[in-house]
Order: sequence, then C-alpha cells, then structure tokens
Amino acid sequence: MPEARKRDPLARCGQAVEHTISHGLEQWGLIVARHTWKVFMFSIIFALICISGVMRLKSETETENLWTPRGAPVKDDKKVYDANFGTGFRGETIFFKMKDGSNILTKDAFMEIYEFDTKYRRDMQVTVEGTAYNFASVCAKARPTDTFCLAGGSPLEFTYNIVTHRFDFSNINSDADLLNLINRASIDFTPEGSKETFSLDISNRHDLMANVVRNADSGRIETATTLKMSWFASRANDTVRDESCTGLDSTGAAWDEVSCNPTEVWENEFEKRVNEEFNVNSKHVFAHVQTASSIGNELSKVIGGDVITLNVGLFLIVLYAILVLGKFHPVLSRSSLAFSGVVSVGLAIGGTFGIGGWTGVPQTPVTSTLPFILLGIGVDDMFVLAGALGRAPTSLSAEDRIGYMMRTAGTSIFITTLTDMLAFALSTTTSFPALAYFCTWAVYGILLDFIFQITFFLCACVWDEQRVKSRARDCYCCAFCCAKPFDPETRKGGCCDCCFMEPAIMEQKGCTNPCCCLTCQKDGGYLANWLKDYYAPFLVKKPVKAAVIVIFFGILGMGAYGSTQLTENFSLRFFVPSDSPLNVVFDIQDKEYRTGDIGVSVLLDHTKEGHYLHQPTVRADGPRIATGMQEFAYFQSGSLVDPLNNFTQYIFEAADGFPMSPHHFWTAEKASFDWYARTATIGEWTVYPDLEAEDRTIGTEVTQGGISAGTWPRLRTATYMEGIPADGKFSRGAYIKDTKLFYDVLAHFVTTPQGAGMRSYFAPHEWYEGFTDWIESLPEENWAAPDGSFTIDKRRDVARGMYNDVHNGTARPKHPAKFCSALKYFLSTNETLKAMLNPPLDEADPNCYPKQGDYKMTRIGVSMKCRVDEGVCPLSNSTAEVEIMQGSRDVVADLNSDLGPRAYSFSWLFAEQYAVVRREALSSIFQAIIAVGVVTMIFISHWFTGLIVVANIAMVLFDIVGVMWLWDISINSISIIYLVLAIGLAVDYSAHIAHAFMSHTGTNDERVMKAISEMGADVSHGAMSTFLAVVVMSTSKSYIFTLFFRQFFAICLFGFGHGMIFLPVVLSLIGPASSADHEEMTREMEDANAMKEVVMEGKPAAVQFTQNDTAPDTVNSQAAYSAPNLDAPDLAAGSPIGATATVPAEQPV
Repeated sequence: MPEARKRDPLARCGQAVEHTISHGLEQWGLIVARHTWKVFMFSIIFALICISGVMRLKSETETENLWTPRGAPVKDDKKVYDANFGTGFRGETIFFKMKDGSNILTKDAFMEIYEFDTKYRRDMQVTVEGTAYNFASVCAKARPTDTFCLAGGSPLEFTYNIVTHRFDFSNINSDADLLNLINRASIDFTPEGSKETFSLDISNRHDLMANVVRNADSGRIETATTLKMSWFASRANDTVRDESCTGLDSTGAAWDEVSCNPTEVWENEFEKRVNEEFNVNSKHVFAHVQTASSIGNELSKVIGGDVITLNVGLFLIVLYAILVLGKFHPVLSRSSLAFSGVVSVGLAIGGTFGIGGWTGVPQTPVTSTLPFILLGIGVDDMFVLAGALGRAPTSLSAEDRIGYMMRTAGTSIFITTLTDMLAFALSTTTSFPALAYFCTWAVYGILLDFIFQITFFLCACVWDEQRVKSRARDCYCCAFCCAKPFDPETRKGGCCDCCFMEPAIMEQKGCTNPCCCLTCQKDGGYLANWLKDYYAPFLVKKPVKAAVIVIFFGILGMGAYGSTQLTENFSLRFFVPSDSPLNVVFDIQDKEYRTGDIGVSVLLDHTKEGHYLHQPTVRADGPRIATGMQEFAYFQSGSLVDPLNNFTQYIFEAADGFPMSPHHFWTAEKASFDWYARTATIGEWTVYPDLEAEDRTIGTEVTQGGISAGTWPRLRTATYMEGIPADGKFSRGAYIKDTKLFYDVLAHFVTTPQGAGMRSYFAPHEWYEGFTDWIESLPEENWAAPDGSFTIDKRRDVARGMYNDVHNGTARPKHPAKFCSALKYFLSTNETLKAMLNPPLDEADPNCYPKQGDYKMTRIGVSMKCRVDEGVCPLSNSTAEVEIMQGSRDVVADLNSDLGPRAYSFSWLFAEQYAVVRREALSSIFQAIIAVGVVTMIFISHWFTGLIVVANIAMVLFDIVGVMWLWDISINSISIIYLVLAIGLAVDYSAHIAHAFMSHTGTNDERVMKAISEMGADVSHGAMSTFLAVVVMSTSKSYIFTLFFRQFFAICLFGFGHGMIFLPVVLSLIGPASSADHEEMTREMEDANAMKEVVMEGKPAAVQFTQNDTAPDTVNSQAAYSAPNLDAPDLAAGSPIGATATVPAEQPV
C-alpha cells in the first residue's frame, strides 16, 4: 500500500466505511437474488402499511402555524389577544365598480348596492344538516348574546337612519341628493331620555371610496370609481373540519356532501351567487368579492389541477426512462425495468404521505411539490442502478451481476441518500414550521425511495436479468426487427438475433456494424461514447478551461451581487392562481386602497392588585403609553384610540353635567324619589317631565327630559368625580370615585353611539360575562331567587314608573345591594367562575363589589404609516414592517409600566418571518453544507477534494440566488425550502464526478476524462430526469408551483453545469493525487478475469467478454453472449420465469 495512503487517516476511514457499506449492500443484493419473491412481497406489504396512514393525514393552512417562526413573541401576544379580545373574525370584502368604468357615486349605483346588501347579507340563507343560516346567524358579534353584528364599513351608511335602523333612500331623489349626504357625512341621533340631538361624524367612511375627485374650489367630493364594503363573520365554527354534512344551497338545491362549518358554506354560496347571479344580472355595478374561504378554495383548485400535472410528469419520466433503457431490441430492451423503477418511486411517494399521517406531521401547501422532487431523485437512482447493471461483467450469473450492481451503484445511491437525508434532517430544526414540515416529509420520502429501490426495484432487476439470460422478449419493448430478410449478396438484414450469435455468424449475417437495425447498441451507449470521445477531450483543452473559469466566476459574481439585492416578502397572492378573479381584488387593494398603515394594539393587563382598571396606576401609565406611541417615528397622526380617554371625553361632552337618568343608574340621593308620580303617557311613550314642568299640569306640550334635563343628579360634579378642573373643561386625569358607579357608566358608554366602537377595546372577566348573560336570560317580570334573598324585575312600563332593577342595555342590576345579592347567588351556582374571582367577594358587605373590577385587560390602538418620510408605500415593505414591529416593542418596554404593556399586530405574524428569514436561511444552508461536506469527505477519502465539492455547491447556491434576483423572487420561508433542496441535489451532480476522479490514476486531465466517461452519462440522465419531473410545473397557475419550477430549473442548470463543466476543470487544474490503491485495483481486476469462465451445471459456456469501464446509462449490449445452455435451471430462487426457456438455438428471439 502506498505510503501516502497509509499516512492519511481520512482516506483509511473512508475506505473502511465504503468497504463495509459496499460489502453489506452486495450481500443484500445476493439475498434478494435468492429470495426474490419474499423480498418483493415484503416491499408490497410494507408499502401498503405506509400508504394506509393517508387516512390519518391532516392539513395545516393557518398562517401562524406555517409561516411564523417558532418562539416568535407575536405568537404569545396573539394568544393573549385572542384569549381576551376574541380570535378576530372572518373578513368578507366586496369592491363595487361600474361596469362601464364610470362614476359610481350615483343614485342608480347605490340602489343596486342596496339591493345587493339586502339580498345577500340579509336574505340569502343556506341549510346545513337541517338548520338554516343567513348572515346574521354566522356574523361576528361583540358578545354572543348581542342581536346585532359588528359593522365592518359600508358606503350605504351615508343613508343610514338611526331611528329605523335602516338604510333610507326616501329623501334621495337625484344624484345631487346623494352627493349632499356623502359630503355631509354625519348621522343625527337623540339619545334615549334626552331632548338634545347629537351628530355622529362618519367622514372616515370616505375612505371606502377610491379614485375620488373633489371640486377644486369647495373640496366637495364629486366622483369616485370604486366603493368598498366589509362584513365580519364569526370564527366560532372554525374548529369544525368535517366535510360530510348534507344541506341545501340558497336556491333549495340539495348538497350530498358539504362542509359542516355553516360559515364556510355560507361564504362559498355567497361568492358563487355573486359571480353567477348578481354580476350577470346587474345593470350598473360589478362586485368583486373576497371571502375568508376564497384563498383556501383557490389553493385547493391549484393542488387538484397539479395532481393532473403530476400524472403528466410521471408519463414523461416513464417515456424518458424507456427511451434510455429501451435499446430498441426485443430482448436487451429494459423498458419494463424502467417502468418498474417509476412504480417504486410511486410507492415511495404514497408511503411518504402515509407516514406523514402516521406520525402526525401535517400536509402543507408546500409539501404538494414533494412528489415531483421524489420523482426526480428516485428516477436518478434508478438510472444509476441500471447503469451499474449494464457495466456488470456479462460472464457472471444473474445473481452475481445483481451483487456487482449493489456493490458499486448501491453504494453510490446510499451516499447520495445519506447526504440528502442529513441536509433535510438538520433543516427540521429551523424555526419556520412550514420548512420543518417539508424537510421532515423529505426525509421520509428520500428514505422510502432508497428502501424501495433496494427491494421492489431490485426484485425487478433480478427478474429482468433472468429474462435476458433466457432470451425472453421485453414486456414493454419498443424494438422492431429489420423489415428485410438477410440478403447473402448485400450481407444486410435479418439481424434481430445478432447479439446472441458467435462472431463468425455475426460476420456472416452482416452484423459487423454494432448498430445494425438499432438492435445492437454501441458499447456503453451513444451519450457515454459522445462524452468520452468528444466532450471530455474538448473540456481539458487549456483555452476551454480558461473560458470555463471566467464564465463561472462571472456567474458567481452576479449571484453574489444578487444576494445583496434580495428582499423579504410574503403575500397571500402566493396561494392564488394567476388567472383567479381574486387577483383583481388584490390589485384593487394594492393600487386603490393601499395606505400601507399597520394597526397596532398595546395590550394593558389589569389582573393584579394596583393595576385594576379603576385604580390610579392606570390613570398614570395609560397616558404615558399613549404618548410614547405617538412619539414613535412611524406613528400616523390622528390615529390614536385610547378607550379610557374617549370614555372621559364622553362624560365631559354630555350636556348639563351628565344627568344620571334612573333608566341607567342608581343614586342614593334619589333613592326615595317618587318617579311614578312624575310620569305621563303620551301615545305609546312613557314621558318624564323636566325640571321646569315640575309644578305644571302635564299636557301634550311636555318634552321628554332625561339625561340633559330634569331633577336627576349630575355625574360631573365633585360628589361623584375627582380631578375636575375649575373651568369644567376636559381633563384626562378626572375619574369617577365610586367603583361600581365607574363600571356602571363605562358599561353604559359602550352601548351608546359614541362608545359602541370602544366595546372591542375592553376585555371583561369571565365571571362578568357569565353574570350579565345570566341576567339577560332571566324572565322580564319579577324573577325571585330560589332562596328568597332578592328579586329582579326588568320591566320598564308605566305601572312601575321608570325604576326597574336592571339597566336593560348592559344587563347590570342598578342598586348596589341587588347587584351584590344577584352576583353572590350566580357564583354559588358556578364554582368555576367563582374561583376566578380573586380576591373573592366580601360576604359581610351587603353592597359588595368585586375589587378587581369588571375588565381584565384593555388595549390602546394606533396606526403606523408605511414610511417615515412622505411618499408612496411600496408593495414590498418588509424593512419598514420589521422596524415598526421592533420599534413598537421597544417603546412599550422602555416605559417600564406596571401594566405589562405588549405591542401586538396581526400583520406581525408575517413581519416576524422577515426579521429572521435571512438568519434562518443562512443557518439551514450552513448546517446542510456542513453535513454534506463531512459525508462527502469521508466517502471521497480526501479532505481537499471534499472542500472543492463543498465550494462547488456553495457556488451553485450563489448562482441560484442570482437567478432569484433576476426573476424577482423574494427570500421567504418558501424559497428557503428550495435552497436547502438545492444542496442535496447539487451534491449528487458533483460527488459522482469527484469520487470517480479520485478513483482513477494518471494525469489530472486523464483522470477527469475517465471520470466523465464513467459517470457523465449517469449525471446527465439524472439531471434530465429531474428536470422532466418538474418541467410540467412551468404551466402551473400557482405561485408556489411556479416558484418551485423556477428554482428547480436553476438547480438542474447550475448543479449540472458545475458538476459536469466547472468541477472537472477545477479538478484538472488543482485536483489532488489519486486515492486509488494500484495494487488493490490490480488484484480486483485479476479476480474479475478469473470469473470469465462461468460453469452452469458443470458445462462451460462459451462467452466472449470484454472488460469495460463504460458509462452506466445503458446495458452493455455489444458484449456478445454465446447461446445460453437451454437446459440450465433458473438462475435465482424465486424466479418468476418458472421453467427454463425452451426456445431452439437457431430460432431468433
């Protein structure tokens, strides 16, 4: 053994490992050859067990569970937000445009929009399992017991009549009347019990109009081209995933199978009816709709369509494999073997999905691309195995040829399988769930592909070898015999059996040309010989080497520059086909309604002593937090929503010092007042006289008093409030002193037009929600507690005056003692809620009230603009989004508030990805390269060659990144997946060439030419089969599949280019000395020559054998067989042939 080899521990380690693996695989090949049927049945049973897991397969489509990094703060913040303020709602968005593109601010257009709203939001209903649902049944509500839906925003609000609670067109007789209402933008209302009229400003509804044109002088709105309407549906049914319910659509037609989620069913029917009914029949207006289900529905269509595309890909792969292995010969053709190889890949694909079900790893939109990847990898392995079978000495028995194949090619695909699995396995540690799921599935798929290659496909190889030995026809051959019989004069024709004839007979039949009638292939195949005779000698020429170095380093420079220009972006467009109507909706949003603003909520905790909503800490820290957010550079001026500030403003804006009507509040100073004596009935109304009418006879001229007048106490006095300025003007620090009265007035505030929008800014305690829901459920008339401790009467009729027990808008008992008694009784019936009340009620206090107050959390809302300076918001704005997210968190953290403020925005589920995507990409790529590099160095048995391969792979990655930049592909958790994939595939292209280079002796140029001659065809077929597996994706309408094709195309192009062009040139220039042991190679050659004479049943068979080192893309069909012993037994136990062949020797096959 050479001294250099002895001194190299890495080479000794690699040799030992490779010898152990190759010997084990060789023995496995012999076992399969002897027990073919057993192994085959095992592979089938194993495949069925794996595939059966498909029944347990689950899908994951939620944004936060796929694209938001694990451990991201926004996930915890979202849990807190959802637990306190609800899980949000399902948005239903409609954009209206005129069919002729003209002004939409016309009476006719608004009337059609009104008809749309009435027909679909109010009247349309679907039936699921016998229950009818309209939008009111599935809409989002502030509280489950509310009778009204949360309003999202509608241009019809300009016509809203607050008295009738209807859109009112009775006073709109012309387009000018409509424009007056739009420009006035206010709703007039008189609060209950008040004689004053208030105007509610709704000028923010102008934001629902796009492409607005205003009068240059007056500023009045004159025209607009687009109107936006939003509805909010509930997420209460989102956990329902069953798809096996029955029902009726809006026309009464039956559904045999439909989702059991009534909200989804209503949304799908709504979208269908708008597109097929309203948009077809409307005269003026066209509606563009996006429901919460739209994106998922479109993605399902894409995946369903790409299942068909997968079948096309399978057909192309089968066709290509048959062309490569077919030989156009009735016996030597291996097209049936090619078909078996594709079937083995299919079993691996099915098994991957099944194991995903067994292990609970969910399917995602990205895993839909995995079958195409496995198809390319699996067929590549098939070509390597089939090529090795072609290189096996023809003198060997079928059993020994299988062993030879597994010892050589089996080791090769084991190495590539190991490197691919390691690359993906390490990437499962990423913080991106979608990437981790994909890599887990990839590990499953690559492992199963290897298992089925060495079981199912290996059995097919055994049987195919037996078929060739017995000269049986190939089942799927594309071969044909020469049309003309043999002509002795021209010595041509009739050569279908020439590959089985002795040389003298071949010469007699005119078969000196090895390509006679395409039945005898050129030794090694056309591609391998072209690479050997033309390509390899051309590549080692010095001018060619110089050109290759310049070109590839130029491409590297482009990739390096492109890596600095990549931007982070993630959009819902990624999941929608390019021809989907939803793209029109996205275009309208981006071009006409995009403000770039990001809504941010600052969550404030009120669950600890000293931090309760009614305590001084809140009054001190609340303004500090609001001010801090306002001073942030990205703050959008005028966007602050501070609910406690708005509540205090409401108190100060009320006329006459905010009179506390007995309708709503109990006050001690009026506890004995005879309200019954001060009422009158006018028509159907109960009237309460004002202060001036106290001594008058009540008549029809009496006006209703209430909050703004009368004998009632005023809230805005020192008796009830603290911190009122001397001038009586608004002060943020003013507060109500009595705890119960504070919460009474606050609860009343959120039922008024001024405070209704604030309701979602307060998160009540569970006990409070349960208590008020229970009060609402009680009968109206004088309900008595079973223990007789109290009664509650909710009636408001003249017989009882106005002093009923409950505020009917808030479901709160007004009297402190009655509130205490009712709450005690309620909690005695619900131990769970009672335990949540901490500290517990003071049982000794007859006017007890929970010390923690009614609300456990509040939030302050702000909007952040898309950029600090003035300008148009870019569509991709990841840098600003990350700065807003991190900056908002820094602001609230620096305040050191005891309220535990945390900044949160739903959009940060995406922004968290932008913040770490580059780090995660580098981490995943670095881990994969390290793993691949270690394995490659061990099996190549030389550290420097391993480093060259790793550097080559790194260059491939830079090249791919450069193409991503040219194609405007952003960096995100989807594109990272394919970058990790590039490492596994690129090493296949490079490692084979490097390993072959290190295995040969001679000069570097000679070793490069030998390496290309030996492995070039395999690498080429692998690249082509991989490309064919994904080329069908080029026609996909989905961003995910289009991105997949583009990056895969780049992987094939640059991986093949670097493996077959750049790497050989580099090795020829700076490649190390051969690691091959000449003496060992000589011994192996002598052992092989000793096997040339094969004895079958004691009879020597005449064999013409030529040792070859041809490329493995085809079976060596020129190596001439003598006629096999037709009386020989089957060549392997379990042979499917059964009896030996009985074809006469002179009869051509």
